[in-house]
Formats: sequence, C-alpha cells, structure tokens
Amino acid sequence: MLARINKKNILDKIGMAISSACAVHCAMAPILITVAPLIGLGFIFEEKFETTIILVSLGLAFLSLVWGFYKDHRKFEPLYLLLLGACFIYLSRLESIALPEPLLMALGGLSIAASHFINMKLCNHCNTCHDDHGH
Repeated sequence: MLARINKKNILDKIGMAISSACAVHCAMAPILITVAPLIGLGFIFEEKFETTIILVSLGLAFLSLVWGFYKDHRKFEPLYLLLLGACFIYLSRLESIALPEPLLMALGGLSIAASHFINMKLCNHCNTCHDDHGH
C-alpha cells in the first residue's frame, strides 16, 4: 500500500525542489552544456525549456507565498526573497549585463528556494501557534 503523502506545505516543497534544481542546472551549465546532448538531455539547455521552468518556478512561488502570507503569517520576508530571485533572473536575461548568466540564474534559483523554505517555516510556526491557542 502506498504511504499517505503529507500535503502540508506541498507547494513550498515542490517549489524548493524546482528552484533548487534550477539553481544547480544554472551553476553547472558551463560543464553540462557539452555533456547533456551526449546523454540525450540537450533539451534542458533550450530556451523554451528554460523559460518554462522559470515561469513555473516563479508562478508556483507567487501562489505559495501569497497563500502563506494571507492564510498564516502576514510576513513579507518570503515575498522579498522571491522579488530578489526574480530580479536576479531578469538581470540574467539582459544582454548588456556584465555578470555571467549562470551565476545570476543560480542566485535567482537559490533565492526562490530560500523564499519557499522561510515561507514553510513561518507557516508551520503559525499553524502550531493557532493550534495551541485554539484559533
């Protein structure tokens, strides 16, 4: 029988996984870009794939963080980290920026993963508080 999936903070957990994978993908891009096509993974460096992952990551983060903000904790810190991550990603897409794209994208992915982590911790803390006080 399949174990029951813990649905608590599932959006944050999925978001952390996607954002972390994105950060690793971007940090390792200079090395992997030559190896990936040899093992059938060349598509992970195509513009369409990267754009899709970025949009899914940002959309999921926005939904999860806004949900946590209104439902549980009313803290802006996770949203600030999401904004920081989005800025890193935006800067990485500019042709005129002097910093390397893999570095900016990795920082963006890590910032978004951190926003999910903090949101999850804040939501867990607030849920515990609500349960303890009978709210």
